[in-house]
Amino acid sequence: MRSFRNPILSILLITTAAFAAEKVDEAVISKIKTEGFQNSQVMEILSYLTDVYGPRLLATPAYREAAEWAASEMTKWGVENVRLENFATDLRGWEVLSFSVEMIEPRYTPLLAWPRAWTSGTDGEITGVPVVIASIAELDSLQKYKGTLAGKIVLVGSGAPSTVRFESFTRRFTDDELSTAAQQIEPVPEQTIGFVADRNVVDSMQLWETDKQKRVVVQQFLIEEGVAALISASTFAHGILHVDGTYLAKKDDIKSLPSFVIANEHFSRLLRMIKKGVQPKLKLHLRTQFYENPEYAVNVLAELPGTDRKLAKQLVLIGGHFDSWHAGTGATDNAAGCAVMMEAIRILKMTGLSMRRTVRIGLWGGEEQGYYGSRGYIAKHVGHIQTGEKGAEQELISAYFNFDNGSGKIRGIYLMGNEAVRPVFKALLQPFAYLNANTLTIQNTNFTDHEIFDVLNVPAFQFIQDPLNYMTVTHHTNMDVYDYVIEDDLKQSAVLVAALVYHVANRDAMLPRKGR
Repeated sequence: MRSFRNPILSILLITTAAFAAEKVDEAVISKIKTEGFQNSQVMEILSYLTDVYGPRLLATPAYREAAEWAASEMTKWGVENVRLENFATDLRGWEVLSFSVEMIEPRYTPLLAWPRAWTSGTDGEITGVPVVIASIAELDSLQKYKGTLAGKIVLVGSGAPSTVRFESFTRRFTDDELSTAAQQIEPVPEQTIGFVADRNVVDSMQLWETDKQKRVVVQQFLIEEGVAALISASTFAHGILHVDGTYLAKKDDIKSLPSFVIANEHFSRLLRMIKKGVQPKLKLHLRTQFYENPEYAVNVLAELPGTDRKLAKQLVLIGGHFDSWHAGTGATDNAAGCAVMMEAIRILKMTGLSMRRTVRIGLWGGEEQGYYGSRGYIAKHVGHIQTGEKGAEQELISAYFNFDNGSGKIRGIYLMGNEAVRPVFKALLQPFAYLNANTLTIQNTNFTDHEIFDVLNVPAFQFIQDPLNYMTVTHHTNMDVYDYVIEDDLKQSAVLVAALVYHVANRDAMLPRKGR
């Protein structure tokens, strides 16, 4: 008798078999949900990291105090091997002690402003000096200002007119957006959701250094010219201050001029006045403090040791970056991510669940300046990202899960081009389908710590998170505060992470890697 084989049916049967083979313990998930939804501590963790210890700028006493608090909390929960691990000795911390920026003529107006990180303070109060416009973004434009800027406050850039916004500041991914992302068949730059750039991480690090040297040249020129202060416009409208820093965070970097970001609307007003021939007069002062203590540059590490004699040396890593910028309290970037990961660890500990592999949490410092913390950890334990040389842990890490796209709830996982993990995650996220948290996309995403683990072919993943108001209100702004975080979103995320980690830690095999 002739045999008949339907290829489509065969594929479905194979896929179904793979799906069914992945063990999902519903009883465990129920325990995790009960602890995470009904006894959650995630908002309490968030409040301490933001209200009490925020902001957490790299290499500052506030950052160290926050790290010590996080370590202390995890110790209280019974988490083991809690430690602060130094990742650099050449960094400089900075904080602002006091400042003000005011227009005193032709009308008095307090200007919405914030200093940029790692800028020097003023020598007392600067009052009534000339205000000028200069375009200093390109190095070849500097010489035309030579001899013209001494003692002046320089407005940098051209500003941008604010417009009335008709769209909501806050949104979630739609079903259509998630479906389109799920149907993508290869990771390419033209993607549908999330943050991505078509770049090589190693090359990007070199570009960061090149850009930094450019900043140094500009600052050195302005210092030599005797400029009093720099003022630039926020890149956000609606009075929101988008403030980061000069990125001159190394001990041997120059200390840049007093530099402020002011509200886009206030900046544009000053420009319009100057163009009309009306000379505004400003009054400002800035007091700052620099720190050069290596003990302030630490990652927070802790573990739930594995129970399987053979598998305990293998690792499931979870983490997010612990540092923040300084204008807000670093709530959505990234205390939310750290609170979710700490809460996932707490849930796993409080439920008493046994895991065969060791689960380790890493809260990384200095992500905002170029992944300093995770790069330091990787160099010490995982491998060399420039040469690809493997370290002791490279073959031992089954997965690294990262949380750092704001505070929106998890909607799924970016697979980072690793098609082999799709059936695994499909099964493990199925219990969360009713929460719309089971989208899988082959897409890459970058601009956070997981991508440098990925460089060394560690299975490393960032979660798909609802955008909320991350890129419209809170990202690197003075509005990055506790009040813009939704409690139920963090609860859901922590529960999903705990369940995912439990199952990955208890699989018979490690997660498959790309190219294998």
